[in-house]
Amino acid sequence: MKSTLDLNIATAFDRRNVPVKWSPLEAALRGSADVNRTVAAAWLILLWSAVLIVDGATGPHLCLNSVYLAPLCFTVWCLGRIAGVVSGLIVISVTLQLNGFGDGLSAQASTVSTSTAALNAGVRVFGVTFIILFVGAFRRTFDQERANAQIDPLTGLGNRRAFKRESSSLELASARDNRILLCGLIDVDDFKAINDRYGHAAGDDVLSIVADALLSAVRPYDVTARLGGDEFAFCLAVRDTASAERKSGKIHDAVMAALTKTEYGATCSLGAATGVGVAETLRVADQTLYRAKDAGKSIWAFEDGPAEEEKGLEGDGPSYRAQNAMPRV
Repeated sequence: MKSTLDLNIATAFDRRNVPVKWSPLEAALRGSADVNRTVAAAWLILLWSAVLIVDGATGPHLCLNSVYLAPLCFTVWCLGRIAGVVSGLIVISVTLQLNGFGDGLSAQASTVSTSTAALNAGVRVFGVTFIILFVGAFRRTFDQERANAQIDPLTGLGNRRAFKRESSSLELASARDNRILLCGLIDVDDFKAINDRYGHAAGDDVLSIVADALLSAVRPYDVTARLGGDEFAFCLAVRDTASAERKSGKIHDAVMAALTKTEYGATCSLGAATGVGVAETLRVADQTLYRAKDAGKSIWAFEDGPAEEEKGLEGDGPSYRAQNAMPRV
């Protein structure tokens, strides 16, 4: 069995496995995509205020129209099109008062006709509207592509990237709620043999069945993923090790029950462990899964993980509190 447990995703890579270097603008867009809206609004108010103060101080003969593009774009990017429209209309009104209806040097010239002034104002409105719609469309595309990049297309579960992100959030939440983590790995037994005998379409069907059964056995807010190949993972916050052990057995029973209804004769093995850190708990779960495989497959094994050591406390015993965790049939 080839493990796909490595969840280190420190940076993005291109198709040649070369780290991608983001430009400052790309880094700013990616960094601001998940900023809290209240925090983003506070920073944008400061940015808008600075631009307006500078524009007012420089007078109508110095054109700063392009400087407004930065706060306008980031307003739409962080707060949405509605906020962009509101701020854009406000800024247009303010700049027309500051600079008149002309262009640069002729801003306050009395020779500017009413029709020219109206045209200049209309051009500003068109430009602001276009920018708002363009950045809004780009943000929706960005969000959709980012969501697709974290979903396994075959099963609809999260992929390794999504599992790392969501389980890290769950780790922080469980620490606040004084709960422990239950992490588990599920592996389809002899998956290659199923592909060889029934074809890859049957193998895809088995993977989809496992995914559906796993989803039905956990809560909507629990973390599930297909890590790759025929290996699946789950991460839950639980009250204690007893409930974690019961939950592990229920998940394995649910997946096995779904697989026995197929004509492929597929089975699965499950390894689970408890702890307070995702990385270490998954490592123990991976070792437990190997023991389940070695014990005869189609069974599950559970181990009470190294909670004390991960919390930084000194333990009297070895790394694992349950050294002889036996597989459960």
